[in-house]
Amino acid sequence: MERCHARYVTGAWTQARDGITVLDVGGADVNGGYRPIFQGPGVRYLTADLSAGDGVDVVLDDPYRLPFDDGSLDIVVSGQMLEHCEFFWLSFAEMMRVLKPDGFLFLIAPSAGPIHRYPVDCYRFYPDAYRALARHSGCHMIESWLDERGPWRDLVGVFSHAQVAVPEDPTRTRQPIAPIDVAAGSAEQEAVSGRIHYRDTLTALHERLAPRRYLEIGVRRGGSLALARCEAIGIDPQPELDSPLPANATLHELASDDYFAADALSASAPRPDFAFIDGMHLFEFVLRDFMNVERRAHPGALIVIDDIFPSHPLQASRERRTRVWTGDVWKLHACLAEFRKDLLLIPLDTAPTGLLLVAGLDPGNRVLWDRYNPIVRRFTAPADPPPEVLGRDEAWAPDDPRVGSIADALRETRASGASRTDILRRLRAIASRPE
Repeated sequence: MERCHARYVTGAWTQARDGITVLDVGGADVNGGYRPIFQGPGVRYLTADLSAGDGVDVVLDDPYRLPFDDGSLDIVVSGQMLEHCEFFWLSFAEMMRVLKPDGFLFLIAPSAGPIHRYPVDCYRFYPDAYRALARHSGCHMIESWLDERGPWRDLVGVFSHAQVAVPEDPTRTRQPIAPIDVAAGSAEQEAVSGRIHYRDTLTALHERLAPRRYLEIGVRRGGSLALARCEAIGIDPQPELDSPLPANATLHELASDDYFAADALSASAPRPDFAFIDGMHLFEFVLRDFMNVERRAHPGALIVIDDIFPSHPLQASRERRTRVWTGDVWKLHACLAEFRKDLLLIPLDTAPTGLLLVAGLDPGNRVLWDRYNPIVRRFTAPADPPPEVLGRDEAWAPDDPRVGSIADALRETRASGASRTDILRRLRAIASRPE
């Protein structure tokens, strides 16, 4: 819904109106709602549902009749309602009836997932269903997209009475979670450790991997992106470059979600051999970045993730409270260790906040995609990092010879076209050697 808002409820469309009335059909606040997305000057947000409840403004006497005049509403939204509607085509037609000629209907419904009656659960929806609804009601489906994340794999559709061009690439950016100049904590709260600086480790990996293409999420000042000697792609919505990037590097000033949503790395595009994830310091963002990079990589690629080792619980807070801040990225290691036992995971004791090497990638694996929502609910729950994370108990030394051997093996198997099974067998044999 944020993407719908960013793409359509902006610019000239909004400026041409004295105000905007939004109707949320089925908008009772059961697990949150869309109201915060549409907040702003001149916005009137109404919710309609079958019974009174949190956030409900209009209680419907008839589920297939909205008490509004024809063409009276600027925006109609409905999410996670249509599957519970026995005669959904009647509801769709009614939502289009009350929509202004140049308004938009934003519709979200699941294409998968278990039965969840409220009070009934009747349907799942695919893109052809949305096209059929538009034809049946005599309106236009402007665009639709299927969210790959499970278990619901939501289908999103944008509808209008008028034929509207699909906006060009979205440029929605994330706002900083906290200011960089947050007040310093105590010496203990701001402590860091590590044997070798992470950028020195990245340099060594570049030399041993000899990647053909490098991908980096979270460029900031550009120091790590400039290490690449091959074709390099950087993604950052708010870079603060210290100096111009080298000619081999291309910077996309987008949030990574938007970059991947635009499918800038399509299946036909060259795949990265090496990727570094150092973006938002929150579990769900780094999880999505990993998922998106893995599906576009190949089995012989290496993904490196920054900020896996906070040195104090305050550094691991989801809300920034110290200058040294890792957020809850440390949880990704635990998540992958539980749900992706097929991967090779190697934590490194780098300064200042550790690195996680991930190898043996499987671009076709759907475990994280299919379980995304329950995984996020579980791992974003408040939790302090355990002593073994704060103490880096399982971390390898960055200059451990096995790290270089693993990089060499990835380079060699990439050149030979080895299968993922052969790659993993070789990597695990190296990892099992004594230090």
